Amino acid sequence: MAHSALDLPSAAAAEGEAPVTPHNNQDECDSTKETQVDGKIDEADDVADAREPEQKKHKPLSTPTNAQPSSPSTTDLQALSWDGDHCGDHVRLSNKTNTMETCILDPEQWNCVLASQAASTFRVRLDNVGRGGDLWVGYCKKDSFVPNGSTRGRFCQILRASAANVTGDETSHPFEDGDVLTVTHHRANHTILFQKNGQDIGIEYEHVTDEPRYPAVVTNSDRVSMTLL
Repeated sequence: MAHSALDLPSAAAAEGEAPVTPHNNQDECDSTKETQVDGKIDEADDVADAREPEQKKHKPLSTPTNAQPSSPSTTDLQALSWDGDHCGDHVRLSNKTNTMETCILDPEQWNCVLASQAASTFRVRLDNVGRGGDLWVGYCKKDSFVPNGSTRGRFCQILRASAANVTGDETSHPFEDGDVLTVTHHRANHTILFQKNGQDIGIEYEHVTDEPRYPAVVTNSDRVSMTLL
């Protein structure tokens, strides 16, 4: 069953983007704290790129392996790092800028970080899923990135597996510290897919336009830490 693309809270939106379930077909998601509902994504007030609506659907976990994201190439993985010039005020970079970490005292403060270049696939290790707030990981276009505001994109919401009754939905999935998230943009098929520890998690964006997309993180959570692999 197909679903319309998500919108993140505009205070920290992500292109696939942050917390709230999808309602309308929209090419980009927007994360705004004020529109956040129950940890899911609300519609963006302004649909910037609605010419080709992107859709996401919850794929059955039994999807054939030939439809699953391919493993990242060594070249792609070696080239990626977080970009200090596209980084929120409360995000610190370390480990040759391969690791990002948040230090957020005010939960109203959203912070985003962008990778140094576009990539067809990337992997991040969730060193610490953080505490409180929301966390989204996925892709955005470079011109949609806002360090401390409405970053628009295609994202998976990272839920804390330790929380009670956490199951996930069309745009979210439970993760634990140490899990590895793989995100793949199949430009020929116009899709974006997500895997946890090499396994399909049933999240897919369809009708994704064939444009360069950058790995990105959007969060208002404290003590988030993740490393590009």
